[in-house]
Amino acid sequence: MNIPIDYNKMQNVLDRRHYMGQIYTGKVETWQATELGLKTYGKWCDLVGWKNLTGQKWHSTANFMNLAIKRNWAEVVYDFDMKKNVCKQTKFGHDLFKTFEFWIDKKAQKKVARKKQINDVMAGFQKALQGMPKVIQQISSMMGSLAPPEKTKSKPKRKRRDEKNDEHDQLYDDLLKGWS
Repeated sequence: MNIPIDYNKMQNVLDRRHYMGQIYTGKVETWQATELGLKTYGKWCDLVGWKNLTGQKWHSTANFMNLAIKRNWAEVVYDFDMKKNVCKQTKFGHDLFKTFEFWIDKKAQKKVARKKQINDVMAGFQKALQGMPKVIQQISSMMGSLAPPEKTKSKPKRKRRDEKNDEHDQLYDDLLKGWS
């Protein structure tokens, strides 16, 4: 199970230790590594075997290993393959220095920003799709009210005259002839 890194929490730790500094470029406010942060990161990469993204070569010492253990970044464990004690990263140490790498890697920052933008667009698109049946129903009812009434093919029924009415009409006609 891969638990995502809480960059805000880790950023506070980097800031408190003065490994990163918050700067303003004239357009945006961002974080940038300090010299102390770059040295610590370089020694960390050497200690746990990470590739150093800055390209600088720093060597960890016994003092740095003790500092990493004291700050809960690493633990000393026995490696059965190497048959000796080795220093392995803890979850906290991993997250801390991955956050540091995130802030020194401009490509990673752009990738996260692009992913957030795509997720926002997709969320809006999904919301629009959810409202689509209601819109279609409204358009359908509106079109139905504007359409002319349908013509029926059935013929109107004729009234049937019964015989009584025929006799009555005949008497009425005879009466009218007599008056004239």
